[in-house]
This record gives sequence, structure tokens and C-alpha cells, in this order.
Amino acid sequence: MFKVRGQKFVVKMDLNPITGEFEYHMYIRHLVMPEQAIAAFFSKTTEIYNEPHDRYELYSEEFNITVYYTYLKEQDIFLITAFYQGGF
Repeated sequence: MFKVRGQKFVVKMDLNPITGEFEYHMYIRHLVMPEQAIAAFFSKTTEIYNEPHDRYELYSEEFNITVYYTYLKEQDIFLITAFYQGGF
């Protein structure tokens, strides 16, 4: 869990099959750290609501990162995943 600019962010975790430990989904799958996803959140260029998947999808041109998220109780943000667009 991270708190930035008064906003609480909760990050999706996955079980790493190699280590047997829980790690950030966005890092295991896409090599994006939560701090990078949060920076992209605050510098978003575009954002849409994907109704069929019940999530928000934003893109930060500054970081070249797309972030999928939704809201939890009390307006906490649940970061589902984040990934780079194209190459690094």
C-alpha cells in the first residue's frame, strides 16, 4: 500500500511461482514498479472508463505507461496492472 498526495493506492499482488512469495503483479508481468504506475497516474495524458471490465484505463505520455485501476471503498485506488506501450 502506498500513500501519495493524500491518495491511498493498493497494488494487486501475485504469487511468484519461482520464489513462492507474493510480489507486485505489474512487476512480475510487465517490469513496472508501483511507484512508476503512481507517477503515471498523476501525469495521465488520457483516461477512459472500460465499462465491460469495470475499470479505468489511463495512459501517461510522459512515462509511456498505461495503468488499469479501479476504486475501492473510501476512494482508495486499486492498481490492477501497469505496462509500457511499445518498447522501452
